[in-house]
Amino acid sequence: MRNLIIFFLALFSFSLVMANQDANNQKLYLQKKFISNINQCSNPARLNQFIKTALKDVSDYEKRAKHAALIEELIKYNPSCFLASVNRLDQKSCKMIEQSYLNEPFFYPREDLRASLVTTQNFKASCLAS
Repeated sequence: MRNLIIFFLALFSFSLVMANQDANNQKLYLQKKFISNINQCSNPARLNQFIKTALKDVSDYEKRAKHAALIEELIKYNPSCFLASVNRLDQKSCKMIEQSYLNEPFFYPREDLRASLVTTQNFKASCLAS
């Protein structure tokens, strides 16, 4: 009987270790994905294409929410990268980004997003400074 209890305790401990390892792997994967999302400036062409797609999809609520997740993380944690990309847009597109993703954010308060953008050197010269 004692051996059976020890066996079940060992099995239970092993299953906890394996579950914890799966959780750690998932956590590391999500952290890597987050870092790659906020490091979009490593591929400016891809970021520019993403922003153009985000502009095209502003009328679709679900797509806009998906785009907002990345845009808001980018603004919050890498505002100079976001600003550099937005500065390449024409005035109309820039205003649309401001209206759709800064004035009506999904995940962060707009004041937090604005505060992040203001910390960049080129913010006052951007179309978002109005």
